[in-house]
Parts: sequence; C-alpha cells; structure tokens
Amino acid sequence: MKIKKIILFIPIIVVLVIVSLYILGATVMNKPLISEKEIVLDYNVRKIWNIVVNNEDYSWRSGIKTLEVIEDGRWKEFYDENNFTVFTLRDKIEYTLYSFDMENRNFWGTWTGKFVEINESQTRLIFTETISMKNKIMNVLARLFWNLEAMQEQYFNDLAKKLNE
Repeated sequence: MKIKKIILFIPIIVVLVIVSLYILGATVMNKPLISEKEIVLDYNVRKIWNIVVNNEDYSWRSGIKTLEVIEDGRWKEFYDENNFTVFTLRDKIEYTLYSFDMENRNFWGTWTGKFVEINESQTRLIFTETISMKNKIMNVLARLFWNLEAMQEQYFNDLAKKLNE
C-alpha cells in the first residue's frame, strides 16, 4: 500500500518541481546572465585584434569544431554537428571595439570586446557577454550549471596560447 502511494506522489512532485522552476525562471531569475572579464596582455593591440576578429583562423579556439561564414558580418560556430550559434556583427571599430549579437536554439545575447592600448606592447581587453535564455526553466538551470566566467576564462587561455605561437 505504501509503495502505491509513493508511486502516486512521484508525478505530482515532478510537476511541482517543473512549475516551480518555470515560475522562478519567469520572475525572480528573469534577468540575463552577464559576465565581464578583463585582462592585460603583453602584446600589441594590433596583433591581438587581428587574431580575435579573424574568422578564417579559428583553430586556436578549443570549443569550436568548425566555423562557417554565412555572409559578411554573419557566421556560425559549430560545437558539434547539431549544436551551433549564429553571430551577427554589431560594431567593429579597428583596434578598439568588436561587438556582435548571438543566438542559438537555447539563448540570444551579445558579446562586446573592448581593446585598450596601454602602450606599444600592452593591451587591456574587456570582454562582456550577456545571455538571455529562451526557456524560463532553462533560465534557472543555466544559473546553476552554466558558468559564463569559466567560458570566458577558457577563451582568454586559448588566446594567450595563440599569442605565444
């Protein structure tokens, strides 16, 4: 008899958890995820810029399997055969600002890179990523399991390796 009651309550508990996640995602946690990372690199701003904006050479980016240029100012980054993000250029001010919109099946957002020349051999990079989840439940789960800061840190690590080649 106890097992039948437990089995009866399992679907109710699952529904309550899903509804709670949806309500949290739609209200309390309905803000975008934002990560801003800043780093100073001992390289000329032109060298860093030319690596970051070059969509022809993405081999240094550890998370990308392939990159497809759709048209000037639009491209897709593939992480596997079925998982990709579409990017659309917003601003590109040489050696100063690089910004684009991004969207995939789970989110939309923006990425902005500011390039500040400190001197001829040092550059400050300030990269800001803002992500909004399309699904309210994913909005909650992304806050728990998706680490934007770690993704940006990996980007900086990949960039540093490329600069040292």
